Amino acid sequence: MPGQVIAIEGPSAAGKTRVSRLLAERLGAVYVAEAYERVRPRPSLRWTSDRELLRLEQRLFWEETHRYRLARRHARAGRRVVLDTGLFGPLTYTAGLQDAGLASPPVLTALFRTARRDIEVDHWGLPDVTLVLRVHETERGRRARDDPRGHPPSLQRRHQRVAVTEASIFRTVLAPRLRGRLRWVSGGGSPQRVVDRILRALPRMPTAPVRVRPGPVLRALERSAGVSRPPDRG
Repeated sequence: MPGQVIAIEGPSAAGKTRVSRLLAERLGAVYVAEAYERVRPRPSLRWTSDRELLRLEQRLFWEETHRYRLARRHARAGRRVVLDTGLFGPLTYTAGLQDAGLASPPVLTALFRTARRDIEVDHWGLPDVTLVLRVHETERGRRARDDPRGHPPSLQRRHQRVAVTEASIFRTVLAPRLRGRLRWVSGGGSPQRVVDRILRALPRMPTAPVRVRPGPVLRALERSAGVSRPPDRG
């Protein structure tokens, strides 16, 4: 019997890592760290040109394809998988950078081109269930201050600006197209309380492996970000 791939999403300092680890433990599932944590050597999150930004985001997206294939292998073997952050990260974050005037359109266009190519060979796709942690900005700020190593103060303003775009993408683009497979969960309080809420929500969500094709979801993301794409062949 196929397993299930569960992604924990949310803005910076929403508590995704602690919640993902604890949820995997409670479910007896395989935990898969976010792309940035898996890349070696660890890349810098600062850049001085669009070329450097594109190199960073393509490196992270390449790691997303590894996470996707790893998760699918475990799911085919009947295991549950919990992803710390979903598989859209480089796309939605770069869309937020573009909205904030911190990235130019060619960067996002090139990333979507990479994603289309990886979909065609089944190297990238969708989780079965996405749970988005909703945490008030004040609490996220407190958590970030309490963990300056994991959430450098110099990056917090950027993360907050990007979070506005990402929240809009989840609400207006992804949720309508994931057919009940995306749900918001309050991320306030301790990780244990958040996981309790998730465990109450999961039985009310689809359990079968995802049937939503990633191509149309990706095209909707492109339209929302104002990315022009070449006409489909044929």
